[in-house]
Amino acid sequence: MKRKAFVKAAVASMLVGTTMVGCTGAAFRNAGHVGAIAPKQNPDRLTAQVEKALAERDGVRAVELAEAAVQAAPQDVRHRQLLGRAYVAAGRFNSAETALTDAMTLGNRDARTIITLALVEVALGKDRAARDLLTTHADIVPAADYGLAMAMAGDAPEGVRILSEVIHDPSATAQTRQNLAYAYALAGRWKDARMMAGFDLDPLAANERITLWAQNAAPGLSQQRVATLMGVAIDRADAGQPVALALAPAPVQMAQAAPVEQPVETASVETAPVETAAADPAPQSVVAEEAPAPAIQTFAAPARSAALRHAVAPARVQKAAFSPSGKGGSNWVVQLGAYDNAAIAKEKWYAMASRNSALANLPVVTSQITLNGATFSRLAVSGFDDRAEAAALCRAIQARRGKCFVRENAVDATPQRWALTTRARQYASR
Repeated sequence: MKRKAFVKAAVASMLVGTTMVGCTGAAFRNAGHVGAIAPKQNPDRLTAQVEKALAERDGVRAVELAEAAVQAAPQDVRHRQLLGRAYVAAGRFNSAETALTDAMTLGNRDARTIITLALVEVALGKDRAARDLLTTHADIVPAADYGLAMAMAGDAPEGVRILSEVIHDPSATAQTRQNLAYAYALAGRWKDARMMAGFDLDPLAANERITLWAQNAAPGLSQQRVATLMGVAIDRADAGQPVALALAPAPVQMAQAAPVEQPVETASVETAPVETAAADPAPQSVVAEEAPAPAIQTFAAPARSAALRHAVAPARVQKAAFSPSGKGGSNWVVQLGAYDNAAIAKEKWYAMASRNSALANLPVVTSQITLNGATFSRLAVSGFDDRAEAAALCRAIQARRGKCFVRENAVDATPQRWALTTRARQYASR
């Protein structure tokens, strides 16, 4: 993906479903499950009808039509993904998990599908599975979406760190700042959340938003938080996707066919919040308003080459010992940490590089960032051919329990000529 295109995707946010403040869940009509699958119909016509039902916020009708589409074309990845969206609209999270997982099994790697499935996992109390899914596809999901989703999936500090980077891009929007405010709230940093929310809201509206977040912050309310953000009524009688729609193995072909890349869809995705730490006391009255609310947006990604598709394969098939050449000229870097000053950053680099030869062979860059009045020295490595190569290294670091994320290099970044001399190796090993 070209860098400019990614920046636009990374800092934009789109309201999917409803705003966080003032949604009641009544917008989707949820009258129960479809008892029987309808006779086979034209799947393309059904697809258009499903989209129409979703646009009209009729979750039950969308499910009925999407189930019929999947029955008519069970191996069509588009229909499986659409069925997952319909289940979410109807508040059927168990069914949605199955349908979206089936879509990914059939080859769907749309960022929207990944985020929706991750948030459904959160609603089902599977935070670890949600984080693993996001980490595996970190090179597909836009940074702003990834940051908020990780915060909602239980790693609020990581979400705050990534979103703190994203909001400094010149094209960052009010929605991106509200995403960061919500990530602060999920991390239990209520003062920071109030301050960030106040950048785009008047004091009363900001306080009302914080109050609503605090009311939904108690442990065990993850499903309610998801439903509230999506504006859906939870279907607690959801027994799962009908057995008749279970994904069967694709029929074996006698002749090998040329692979066909699934088209990337461009419609919006449904979003959800996640479990948080207990909140500080907040006012108890909530008034609905129309200001920007935390939400996740995904955009259609451009077609990728075979080499890039290989580079962004799931982490479980990547080699943990991945080592780039360090000679690439792209603007992508892997940030390893942010420290109080450059001396500490240098010390940390020696410690990390002494344990990881891949880091020791990469160019080091440092830059400064100011957050809440405090200045930090950011430590990163560069020399990658593209973002996919940087993301592959970051996955390898994370596989060894390290922390990192991929971003574009800062304009004021300073190249460093650090090297692991014998003395440095001895120092780092102490």
